Amino acid sequence: MTSKHTFILSREAERLGSDRELRRKCAAGLLSRVAPGVYMEKTEWASLDPDERYRARVQAASLRSRPGAQFSHDSAAAMFRLPSLGPWPASVHELVPLSDGGTSRRGIRRHGLGVDPAPVTIDGVTVTSLRRTLVDIACAVPLVRAVAMLDEALRPARKGEPRWELGLPLVTKAQLLATMSDLAPYRGLVAARRAVEFADGASGSPAESLCRVQFHALGLPAPELQREFFDEQGSIGFADFYWRELDLVVEIDGRAKYGADRHFQRGASLDELVWLEKQREDRMRRVVTGFDRLGWDAVNDRRGLAMRMARHGLIPTRAVSG
Repeated sequence: MTSKHTFILSREAERLGSDRELRRKCAAGLLSRVAPGVYMEKTEWASLDPDERYRARVQAASLRSRPGAQFSHDSAAAMFRLPSLGPWPASVHELVPLSDGGTSRRGIRRHGLGVDPAPVTIDGVTVTSLRRTLVDIACAVPLVRAVAMLDEALRPARKGEPRWELGLPLVTKAQLLATMSDLAPYRGLVAARRAVEFADGASGSPAESLCRVQFHALGLPAPELQREFFDEQGSIGFADFYWRELDLVVEIDGRAKYGADRHFQRGASLDELVWLEKQREDRMRRVVTGFDRLGWDAVNDRRGLAMRMARHGLIPTRAVSG
């Protein structure tokens, strides 16, 4: 799987004597500046989604960096096609040896944490290994952002998905904990360990990851993930969350169910998919005591979510997080 973009470098234009033409196109608004000295046709840039744009920024940064420069943190996560809860950062992240410190330059944030001895190359960009990337992310970002990426990496990739196309091996918690042990002492490892221990490859989407963290912050008991249900017709499907003691199912609406990146029923139109999901929900409701479906707004409203779950009898069993 490759991401092919056509980049225009000002240094190459100068060597080829076409820098005047480059300036003319910039003045005419025909080019988009991806990074200092790196441009892309405006029409191509406009066609990219936010994930693709950030990956293009990482690729552009690699073109203006020294050979073998090792990109890390969010920049490596984006190249691995891990999901981002919230926007990608404005800057690109690079690892440098411990002795080099952590100075930054023109859109590139350098981390003097020591380079990864086992980097990989994706789309021409050298990035930290998936294990190191996940640990660095978990050390540096809020729990919910780290968990969304960890959940995705711990889940076996399905055929046709980006990680499948990249040929990435499955990551395990044991491997991540071993990587942390190798790095110790390392800033943020306590937070990283908490994120790794909480992560679960059974979580089906970033929306589910966010919801699990919200349940945890509210002190609610942990649900079973992806519990399969049956009726007289056979398998109904897998519920996102299930609390056995309440016979309660909670489902999350999200891009994974209805968007272009959905995992199931890829050949169905949106109308067909909504109808199939309605039939599935009706069957599910008939075999459980309680059922609720949450959208993004409901999941993001922690106080409202607590009140909504309480109506189903789901109440805190431990201290609530701040």
